[in-house]
Amino acid sequence: MKLVNRAMESSRILVWGYFSIAILEASMELFSYKPLLIVFKPLVSIILMLLYWTTSPKKNPIFFVIVVFLLITSLFFIYNTEIMLFPGLVSFFIHRLLIIYYILKLLKLKDYIPLSIATIPFLFLFFYLLSISDNISSRSYVIIIFQNILISIIAGITFSNYIMHSDHKQATWLFIFGLLSIAQYFIVFIEKYYLSELSPISFRPLAMILNAAVYFAFYKWVISVERLNDD
Repeated sequence: MKLVNRAMESSRILVWGYFSIAILEASMELFSYKPLLIVFKPLVSIILMLLYWTTSPKKNPIFFVIVVFLLITSLFFIYNTEIMLFPGLVSFFIHRLLIIYYILKLLKLKDYIPLSIATIPFLFLFFYLLSISDNISSRSYVIIIFQNILISIIAGITFSNYIMHSDHKQATWLFIFGLLSIAQYFIVFIEKYYLSELSPISFRPLAMILNAAVYFAFYKWVISVERLNDD
């Protein structure tokens, strides 16, 4: 009993630490203070891994690999330049592939028709945005095509799963993860390729707060599925 209480207390502290660091990270971005961003960005991912390690009954290595690629991607994106953007997009591409694989593995999905139907509207949306953008280099263009496909698949998985299993707590956390992922991707896409010259001060901090919320929802979904399967 004492061990359970200690684990619960540790998880509460880590959750507070996770969101506190995320808010500090967004504040540093707001004031464009890059040196501290290099410190805070890895901390968010490290705390998320510690939180999973503390609360997970499975401790699946795939979760840690997913978060490590998230950490690498976030470090590349600190400096908003074309040189850093391309390797960051490649790392993020691998990260997205792993997330899709892990979600499908945990869902044990057998019927792909609802997923395919739910994916189509998001494909239209993101490819329309891509088609009307003039600020994308040829090197990044192919990567963004794949990113559009992957985020559309994530949206399709989460929305179709919620429609079919809306009464399950696990489906709700996955739906929140999908919804926040779409919002974050949309904001980053608009900021980088449509409003890059204006550089609106609120966009990148907002994207960082959304990023923290996205992966907390993903963590909560993974934990709820693991505990359900462990019963």
